[in-house]
Amino acid sequence: MSLPKLFYVCINNGSDTRINKEIKTLSRYFEVYYLGIGSDESTAFVKPFCKEFWLIKGHHKQISTLMKYFLSFIKYFFSHKFASIHVINEQLLFIFFPFLWLKKHQVVADIFDSIFLRSSSYALRTLQKVVYALPKRIIVTDDNRKNLVSQSFHNKLVVVENYPYRFEAVQPKIAANDELLILYSGSLGITRGTNLLARLVELSPKVQIWMVGWLYDEPTRTLSQHPQVKNWGVVTQQESMHLASQCDYILSVYEPINDNNLNASPNKIYDAVQAQTPVIINREVKIADFVEKNKLGYVIESFYEKDHAALLQKLIAQKKQFVFDQKIQNAYTWEAIEAKLVAAHQ
Repeated sequence: MSLPKLFYVCINNGSDTRINKEIKTLSRYFEVYYLGIGSDESTAFVKPFCKEFWLIKGHHKQISTLMKYFLSFIKYFFSHKFASIHVINEQLLFIFFPFLWLKKHQVVADIFDSIFLRSSSYALRTLQKVVYALPKRIIVTDDNRKNLVSQSFHNKLVVVENYPYRFEAVQPKIAANDELLILYSGSLGITRGTNLLARLVELSPKVQIWMVGWLYDEPTRTLSQHPQVKNWGVVTQQESMHLASQCDYILSVYEPINDNNLNASPNKIYDAVQAQTPVIINREVKIADFVEKNKLGYVIESFYEKDHAALLQKLIAQKKQFVFDQKIQNAYTWEAIEAKLVAAHQ
C-alpha cells in the first residue's frame, strides 16, 4: 500500500536544518512532495527523502521567481490529491490563502520565524487572526512562543522543539588554552553577531572563527575573508555538529530589535548540549535565563558589548568550565520529540 501524499511548501532550497529534520521524519509516514526556491541543488539535503522535489530557480525576493513559484504551487495543488499540506511561516499562508482555504482541514502551519513578532502594529495583529484561522494545526518551537499566540488559537498549537539529532561523535577541542575558536553558524549577519566577532579577531591573532551557513550582508561577507576566519559554507547538521564539537564556543546572539529576536528559540542552544560546546548568548534574549540556569554557556550582559578586550579574556578563561549533564543530552534530542510533528498531521 502506498503512503499518503504530503505537500511541503516553503521558500528554502532544502538545506535548512529544521526543514531537513522534518522531511526525514515525515518521509517515513508520507510521500513528500517538496516545493521550494533556490539556485543551488548541491545543498538540497532533503531531496533523497522526497517523492518529488520541485525547486524554482532564482531568489525569493525576485518578482519573476515568485510568479513562477505561485504558478507552480497552483499546478501541483490541483494536480495531486494531498492528504496533508505543510506550510512554512505565515507569509506563504497569506499568499496562498484562497487555495489553502479549500483544504483548510489538511493544512498544518509551521511557524519558526514569525513576521507577527517583528512588529506590534494593529494591522499585523489583525492579519494574524485571519491567517491563523486557516490551518488545523499551528506548530511553534517552544512554550514561550506558544504563550505569545492569542489564547483563541491555543487549541490548534503544537510545540515541536528545535532539538538536534542525538550526536555521539564528539571531537576533542583543538584550540590551545590561550586561544579561542568560535563557531558562527546559521543565518549570519550583523543582527546575529558579525560586529562582535569582527572586534574579537581585531583584538588578537589567537582568535579563530569557523563560519557555517548563509551570509546575509556585506559586513559578514567581509568578515568571511579575514585570515583568521574559515568559511565552511552550507553543510549538513551532522557536519556542523562535528565542527561545533571541536570549537570552544558556539555564537548565539540576537540583536534586541523586535519580539522575534527577543523570543528566539535557536537550535544552537541544543546543538551546544549535544556537541558539549558552550554557547555565547546575550541576556536580552529570553532563553538566556535557561542557558545560565543550566550552565550551557557564557551570557553577555548586552548585545551591544563595549569592552571587547575584557570579554575576550573572560571567554578564554572560562571556556573549560562548562559541564553538560547527561540527562539534558538525552532529553533534548529530535528523536525524543519528532512524534509530535507526525501527530500534527494525523
